[in-house]
Amino acid sequence: MSKLSGNRLVEMTAALRASGTTKIAPYLTAGDGGLDRTLELLRAVESAGAACVELGVPFSDPIADGPTLQAAAARSLSAGTTLDGIEKTVAEFRRTGGTVPILAFSYLNPLLSGGAAGALDRRFSSLSGAGFDGLLVPDLPVEEAPALSQLAENRGLCTTLFCAPTTTDDRLRLAAEATSGFLYVVGRTGVTGANTELSNTSSDYLQRVRSLSGETPLGVGFGIRSREQVAALSEHAELAIVGSALVAAVDAAAAEAQASGGDSTEAAAACAAEFLHALSV
Repeated sequence: MSKLSGNRLVEMTAALRASGTTKIAPYLTAGDGGLDRTLELLRAVESAGAACVELGVPFSDPIADGPTLQAAAARSLSAGTTLDGIEKTVAEFRRTGGTVPILAFSYLNPLLSGGAAGALDRRFSSLSGAGFDGLLVPDLPVEEAPALSQLAENRGLCTTLFCAPTTTDDRLRLAAEATSGFLYVVGRTGVTGANTELSNTSSDYLQRVRSLSGETPLGVGFGIRSREQVAALSEHAELAIVGSALVAAVDAAAAEAQASGGDSTEAAAACAAEFLHALSV
């Protein structure tokens, strides 16, 4: 029996694949505005129907992130956010009834902090114990994924891999076979945050990914910010991943509330829920 039997993310994405349904997968930068805000955001997006949550671990050199997510990571690091603190926040979310699948979106460096032999396995054990269901590691080459994926699976964690428009057919098949949970389909080349328009070219690309990935569930991200984009993805993918647009909207709502003497955390959570409702098809 697979070590991932009963994994929340595996079960959720398999159910979406079987039913032909597309749902929203929000990205949140952990610790942006403080970890108390992160906890309330997790509760808000779960209540709004999120399929799963990508919880970004802040890093000082986020090479795949555009200006919005870079700024969010910088704010989080300035507030003193640590991976240990993020784990405690997720553990509290689980303790108080949260069930939505959560993936740690992290570059390799934070996962390897400490550097001693066995550090990665210890980190995966603590992530799993806190209530995480999987990992997304944007700087992990597909050729090097099997060893890390095996360590993660031993601790009950999925490892979600990436493909992009520049990925060759052979590497795309390899990524689809090696991924667990879903294959993260980068909707275009470049960094996060710019608009993604589903032109004939990108539609052809998504059809190619589907044809080469077999029954692997797909999540499409980078630039999604409208209901129309989500609707256009519904024939291609199980997950529509929204990141930069949501992070920017939440930050703006929190700043406006703070400037007017309101509760910034409450405003951020309300904004996140409203944003997801607006995207749902």
